[in-house]
Amino acid sequence: MTQAGEVDMTGRGMYVFALQGMQPHHAAARWNFVNFQSPTYSAVMMEFTTPPSYGSTVVNVGGIVTDNKIIMAGCTCTAKHVETTGDTKTDWPEPKVTKYEWKGKTPDGSDASAELGGELGTRLDRIDVMAEVPAFVKQIVANVAGTKPYIYQYSPKMKLKITLGGEEKEEEGTLFTEATFIT
Repeated sequence: MTQAGEVDMTGRGMYVFALQGMQPHHAAARWNFVNFQSPTYSAVMMEFTTPPSYGSTVVNVGGIVTDNKIIMAGCTCTAKHVETTGDTKTDWPEPKVTKYEWKGKTPDGSDASAELGGELGTRLDRIDVMAEVPAFVKQIVANVAGTKPYIYQYSPKMKLKITLGGEEKEEEGTLFTEATFIT
């Protein structure tokens, strides 16, 4: 039992310090966030696509750890929405099936790769980032800045397939993923 105001933080956690000090519609047009946790592995990935003013460039960083050791980390990861459906409320392509891939080298130089993918299942939430803004202001921002930010969140069970030095392993865990569309 904990005292009032205390929270038991036993277990794994993840903290992302992703403040970029700029307006969101200048930072990215869309992004994908992946946090996978299984009994043995933690896999994270952040991928964003810059707006046309920055060349619509895809930038990705990710990593996988086990037992407090980095297996691989770097920028040779990919996040794909394999199947989508048109969201009639937002006009964004809501992801239904995804595929995430990590490729790299272990600290000792061995090849390493991992894959995670499948059906996302029932959406946890669709967040209207500008929900508290009056409708007329929201419309002005959408027309002037071209922004209509929505975040889609999911948390299905999935299996991570990881290959280290030619040896393949597979382990089930829980995925928390967000697909965000801004412009």
